[in-house]
Amino acid sequence: MVQQRLPIVNSDDGLWGDIIRQFLMKEHYNDDTDNAVNGGHKAVTIRAGTATAGTAPLKLTSGTLLSTAEAGAVEFNTDSLYFTITTGAVRKKVALYDDASGATGDLYYRDSSGNFVRLGIGATGKTMKVNSGLPSWDDVTFATSTKTSNYTITGTDVVIFANATSGNVTITLPVASANAGYRFYVKRIDGSANTCAIAGSGADTIDGQASVSLDLRYTSLTVVSDGSTWYII
Repeated sequence: MVQQRLPIVNSDDGLWGDIIRQFLMKEHYNDDTDNAVNGGHKAVTIRAGTATAGTAPLKLTSGTLLSTAEAGAVEFNTDSLYFTITTGAVRKKVALYDDASGATGDLYYRDSSGNFVRLGIGATGKTMKVNSGLPSWDDVTFATSTKTSNYTITGTDVVIFANATSGNVTITLPVASANAGYRFYVKRIDGSANTCAIAGSGADTIDGQASVSLDLRYTSLTVVSDGSTWYII
């Protein structure tokens, strides 16, 4: 009969060796030879915890990190938990987050300290934007800017108001091959006799043309790239 206990003092006469052997071999490796691998854990069974203080199934004590990271090491220092991977023996910080107030649809992002921070699910119709390097939910809006001289559109632009009152203005689109799927709006807002043109970058074309003119006040153009050229839509 396998005894799942330690020997009892003043009892178990003649059985102590067998009981201890059975007890230790439940989780420790042993091949009954003088082998350096014997004694190491072959399995770890952790008893369920309870609500009573001091009964957590596994509890780590904060300590100093190893001077040199060792593959497979698990370390706990103050408020951070670390695990070291084999490749390069690089120590990785385990991302932690407080889920006490989480809800379905919430997102988590990395803050400047390497921790997970919860971003509550946005309301219907909201879109995610980046403000000062951090994600946030906001209304759907278009970034707008007014240009009174030659300007090359960047990936952060959306709507360009071109004002040629002070002189001819050319709004140059970014390289089509690097902006597949991007859409830009250009609208002329002045009524001067100066020219206002939208041009492709380098050899890029717009509906097959090197440039397109906006000759009248309040005329506009919307273009989108398919990854090789710009099309008017």
